[in-house]
Amino acid sequence: MKGIEIKSFGNTWDGRKALCWTITNGSGAQLSLTDFGARITGICVPDRDGRMEDVVLGFDTAEEFTQKGRYFGTTVGRYANRLAGASFRLNGSVYKLYANKGTNSLHGGKSGFDDKIWKADITGEDSIRFTYESADGEEGYPGKMDVTVCYRLTEENEVEITYRAVSDKDTIINLTNHAFYNLKGHGNGSILGHKLKLYSSFFTPVNADMVPDGSILPVKGTVMDFTGLHPIGDQIDKTDEQLRLAEGYDHNFILQKEECGSLSKAAEVVEPESGRTMTVFTDQPGIQFYSGNLMKPCTGKGGREYGKRDAFCLEAQCFPNSMEVTHFPTPVLRANDTYEQKTVYRFGICRDKEKGE
Repeated sequence: MKGIEIKSFGNTWDGRKALCWTITNGSGAQLSLTDFGARITGICVPDRDGRMEDVVLGFDTAEEFTQKGRYFGTTVGRYANRLAGASFRLNGSVYKLYANKGTNSLHGGKSGFDDKIWKADITGEDSIRFTYESADGEEGYPGKMDVTVCYRLTEENEVEITYRAVSDKDTIINLTNHAFYNLKGHGNGSILGHKLKLYSSFFTPVNADMVPDGSILPVKGTVMDFTGLHPIGDQIDKTDEQLRLAEGYDHNFILQKEECGSLSKAAEVVEPESGRTMTVFTDQPGIQFYSGNLMKPCTGKGGREYGKRDAFCLEAQCFPNSMEVTHFPTPVLRANDTYEQKTVYRFGICRDKEKGE
């Protein structure tokens, strides 16, 4: 039935109570969200035969996310992806961050936005708004920042995510959603047969620490070329230094933009067997494609088993390590200016099983 249902989502690892909201649209598609990390816990959409399946990996309680998959579905911040040396320079000052990935800071540090209980408000029959006040100095970042993330499930089976933030000091910000997808349905095996197209002609290579080295390379004729729709697994195990470093794909792709800041198509995914498709639109300059290379075997929601390369991520973002590489888009948010970002995941159907497109 169309509307919003609220239920308990258990406790977090340290005993904080969490809730879960499920939005159902007129056709029966569902979007489930929790205030723990302002995260997506489920998206149920139909296959070509009308069968509903949850296409997002996750867990049955808040505590399990910390134990088994910290970033699954979460709002990542203040800075998604990596910052080299767990520090950055702004206005002549050096800000030290928590190094939680070797010598680098990853996804906001030791206790990023994924570990917070956000305030939730129902803003309509199809939308939830999460808000969080990040204190000045939290995880080393300057400025008191008020952050808002709004989720909406449309009648066209689109999940719209709108971000907004204001800081009282100059700071940096790079927000994204880190949902892990399998269009066959969560726990239904590998995603290597999913077909992917990225609207990108260039990517940012990484060094041994998985941090962009500052160069920008064309994808044409390389294992990074997804300019045409083809299976994720086609070249994933080929001999290539970038694939070796990431154990597959975990790279930032530079999106083709007709206009800076405009909402445009970033990626298309087709799962040939089920017929489910996902199209990503964003106003961000980059998208991180991750092929689930480092996923550890674990039991997910409903007792389903997850393992290596059983999900993919498409994270709209500013480029990783943008403070070190000055020719990358800037993540600086000036005091009292407003950060705004929008990303849309549209779910659909491909009817032609033979072509898978």
